[in-house]
Amino acid sequence: MDINYILEQSGIPLLLTAIAIYYAVRLLVFKDYETVRGRGKDAPKDIDAYCKNAGLVIIFFAISTLVMAVLVLFNPVIGFAQILICTIIMVVLWKKLTDKYS
Repeated sequence: MDINYILEQSGIPLLLTAIAIYYAVRLLVFKDYETVRGRGKDAPKDIDAYCKNAGLVIIFFAISTLVMAVLVLFNPVIGFAQILICTIIMVVLWKKLTDKYS
């Protein structure tokens, strides 16, 4: 396995991991909830708790995409199944989060 093979197989998941970490930092460090809610939407009930929980959900997704990037190198089907399951989990967690703080 050389660097070209790794980037061919895992380049997009690694990029997605970096993007997810960026948004998690925006939420957890800067408390910038508007980056994920939109500028025209109302503020959540508890901004600090919303930012913390949303940041943790996004970190979960970042870790999931990083694991997928590794799994794809060995078996693409397992990597796809793993990210599909983790995406469904993230959607459920995000729905609970928005219902709780909206």
